[in-house]
Amino acid sequence: MLLEGKNIVIFGGSGAIGTAMAKAFVADGARVWLGARNDERLAAAADQVRAEGGMVETFTVDCLDEAHTQEAISALAARIGGIDVAINATSFLHDQGSHIDDLDLATFMSPVENFLTSLFNSSKAVVPHMGKRGQGVILTLSTPAGRTAPPGHLGYSVTCAGVEAFSRVLAAELGPRNIRVVCLGPHAISDAPQAGSYTGELFAPKASALGMTVEQWLGGGAQTTMLGRLPTLADVAQTAAFLVSDKARSMTAAYVNLTAGMIPE
Repeated sequence: MLLEGKNIVIFGGSGAIGTAMAKAFVADGARVWLGARNDERLAAAADQVRAEGGMVETFTVDCLDEAHTQEAISALAARIGGIDVAINATSFLHDQGSHIDDLDLATFMSPVENFLTSLFNSSKAVVPHMGKRGQGVILTLSTPAGRTAPPGHLGYSVTCAGVEAFSRVLAAELGPRNIRVVCLGPHAISDAPQAGSYTGELFAPKASALGMTVEQWLGGGAQTTMLGRLPTLADVAQTAAFLVSDKARSMTAAYVNLTAGMIPE
């Protein structure tokens, strides 16, 4: 059992990635707490995990509210005896496709502010409760947009680059406190839209502009990889399970590129 006995908190736990990770983690022996803003979506995600025999609990948290996030995590940590792993899988709709001529400052800054505020607040809240039961791990999520130059992704690319920089510097700060920080960067996830991910809505305008369905558009994206396929939710979840386990105990400040071999343009 790769994660036996570990207390894992997933922010954005009601989304497709958070739910997939929860399923993988409980299968490997972890105790998982899913946090998000919407109680109905949280309950639905938890039901999916329990349907496969997993034990999971939920808590309400708004990662855009610093004080609320700290209060929610302090209460949770006091109840469960500490946090071993924290993952920020929160997501926010943002612009993809507009070039700078058609962007205003608010649209450009929207992903920067939302994703990085959520990541900062969740990380700050969990740090005091980690590294005492054993090595702590903070897993962050990015995409190849932070390391490539896709036109029309100005705000999101800057956001992803910011997440990666945040992860590296935080790893340097927290290493002496027995806490690792690793950033996982999957390409577009092939089955995420069918699982209810916000990416279905995000990708729809780009697919429509090409006269395609989202599924057809993702199929074209698969041809830009060396393996001729995109990663699945299960791929992301299983990779995350390894990264937060003790088998990866010497890995920190790392970026793990899960793209099935994205071919450079």
